[in-house]
Amino acid sequence: MKKTLSAILCVTALLLSASCEKDDTLNTFGDYSVRSQLELIPQVVSIHGDTIPLTVSRSIDTTYRYFRTEEDTIKDEAGEPLLDAGGNLQFVYDTIWFYGTTGKFTEYELVELPSQADTFSITLRSNAQWKAPVPSTGGKVQWFYNYNVRTGTTSTAGGGDGWVDFRVSRNKNKRRSVVAVQDIYTNDSSAFVRLHFAQRGEKDAN
Repeated sequence: MKKTLSAILCVTALLLSASCEKDDTLNTFGDYSVRSQLELIPQVVSIHGDTIPLTVSRSIDTTYRYFRTEEDTIKDEAGEPLLDAGGNLQFVYDTIWFYGTTGKFTEYELVELPSQADTFSITLRSNAQWKAPVPSTGGKVQWFYNYNVRTGTTSTAGGGDGWVDFRVSRNKNKRRSVVAVQDIYTNDSSAFVRLHFAQRGEKDAN
């Protein structure tokens, strides 16, 4: 009886162990102890509930390459430091390259927004701290603004699951000549997402 009970307990322990190991790999979003992850729900949603789909144009896995510079004293055949004309030590420098963090870069196809002023939101899932800096307008009139509809403030950073909200101004002219490029990336840059936005104009030909 004792042997049978021991066998049952051993099998149960093994099953529980296997179950725990499996659960750990199912979903790591929200787990800050693993490698940074960031992904978007593939749609842009306006404050009125209208949706625009997001389509991935390319997704690249890459490994970041780093370097360090090593310094060594120049020595003669006897192993003694060689001095220059001024009596100072001479050094030789060597650049050492090495591979570090593996990252993922995801880029989406151009999204064309309507001409009217509106507020939009993008939902993201992440297990890391992330940033969403304000896109550059290339020296042109600012028409794309980061804006947090929940707090009423500019939103350019967050952590874990969240949203990136933005506003666009009304375009009374033709299609915008400058595309807004919105980057969203984890603090360690191991997950990087890039979105492109254009805006139609009221004077565009139908």
